[in-house]
Amino acid sequence: MATPDHDPADPRQPPRPPPAEKSFWALLPRRNFRRAVFLLLALVAIIVIKRMGGFSLTRLFDGVAPAPQPAPRQDQPFRHLEVKPR
Repeated sequence: MATPDHDPADPRQPPRPPPAEKSFWALLPRRNFRRAVFLLLALVAIIVIKRMGGFSLTRLFDGVAPAPQPAPRQDQPFRHLEVKPR
């Protein structure tokens, strides 16, 4: 039976050597691998910044416009006005 690699009836075609075995790293798609590594590094960086209490929007906005101070307490008690229909 003839195989596509080597036809025994045709002596002009030498048999092809089997393809070389690839390493594990050669089997990984490079583009997807780079994306996965980048996403993992970004996730780790976000977690580290969060744990360190780094970039906080609250502190950023307080530097520009500090939080308003509570109004001073008034000495007069609050009076509830009730309106009765006629």
